[in-house]
Amino acid sequence: MSRSWDLVPFVLGSLRKPLSTGAFVPSTRRCGQALLGGEALDGLGAVVELGAGTGAITRQLDAALTPTARLLAVEVNDGFAARLRRTSSPRVEVVAGSAVDLSRILDDLDVERVDAVVSALPWTVMPPPDQRAVLAAVAKALHPQGWFATLLSVHRARTEAGREFLALLTDTFGDVRPRGTVWANMPPVTAYHCHPR
Repeated sequence: MSRSWDLVPFVLGSLRKPLSTGAFVPSTRRCGQALLGGEALDGLGAVVELGAGTGAITRQLDAALTPTARLLAVEVNDGFAARLRRTSSPRVEVVAGSAVDLSRILDDLDVERVDAVVSALPWTVMPPPDQRAVLAAVAKALHPQGWFATLLSVHRARTEAGREFLALLTDTFGDVRPRGTVWANMPPVTAYHCHPR
């Protein structure tokens, strides 16, 4: 599916809820590659995407995972979530809800642990208590050998809010590594891959 297919719905949805979306264009395919690159995708049982938007990264996950893997896409924007339900493959379980409620969402779906979580959430526009709640829920949900990958815009990473978020990421997971910057994205973003201590 081309990125242009997502562009108009994403921009309109972003204008309606700019603070919860945090971007005005969908992620590029290279963002998905940066989020997934270097991690083993074979044999994963359950994967969660936080901030699925209109599905740019969801589709890449769906194509990369084995047919038996469970894929949960969490999106706070009701319009985006409804679109995802219409356009995603049957195996994608779309949840219209906030990443802050991840623990409850997983409980409701009878998911105890997940193998991976990927995120394009707008971290630096989220209140710090929400950041802590989401990262704590992700860490709690991950299998000991699981991994978490997220994006942070390059310009935000240089701000005080960005530095505080990266420190929180390290405090939560211990092993945090940048896995490449996608300069072609708008705005440019760096993918960070995190593994529990």
